[in-house]
Amino acid sequence: LVYLKNKRAEKFQAQLHEGLDLIARALRAGHSFTSAMQVAGQEFDDPLGTEFEETIDEINFGVSVPVALKNMMNRVACRDLRFFVVAVIIQRETGGNLAELIESLAHIVRERFRFQGNVRTLTAEGRLSAIILILLPFVIMFFIFVLNPGYLHPLIKEQIGWIMLGTAGISMVIGAIVMKNMVDIEV
Repeated sequence: LVYLKNKRAEKFQAQLHEGLDLIARALRAGHSFTSAMQVAGQEFDDPLGTEFEETIDEINFGVSVPVALKNMMNRVACRDLRFFVVAVIIQRETGGNLAELIESLAHIVRERFRFQGNVRTLTAEGRLSAIILILLPFVIMFFIFVLNPGYLHPLIKEQIGWIMLGTAGISMVIGAIVMKNMVDIEV
């Protein structure tokens, strides 16, 4: 479920800058904020369209716009959506040109998304190296067991072998954590 939630959040993130552009264009064309969100909800597929439509439904049923936006922010784990929600709530309290605000926010979100893609590309080699280094001992152990089954018996049957396996396992876990921290760059 966590994997599916993260995939949905990534897809939402990928659609968000285009959705914000559409909202900004609709605002410039004279639509209200809620009708601009409704247009974006109708134009986009799941998850962005679904979440925007659900937010519009909440507003139509009497929930205030800030509360409905906060509910959407709580449903979707997306940092850039938080920027959008906070910006709209502050703009509604202080005033200003909402279309310009959303346009500049869309530009920022687009650039962050592009930068995250670049980071993922640059760290791909490190992630692949980590996967290979973690799997390599198991693959070699499998081949040794297939080619010469008696070779690994002392490792399994004697106490020093268990100590060696435990030490190797702990070292692999520590190495995996270090490699993960090296390739996880927070943007």
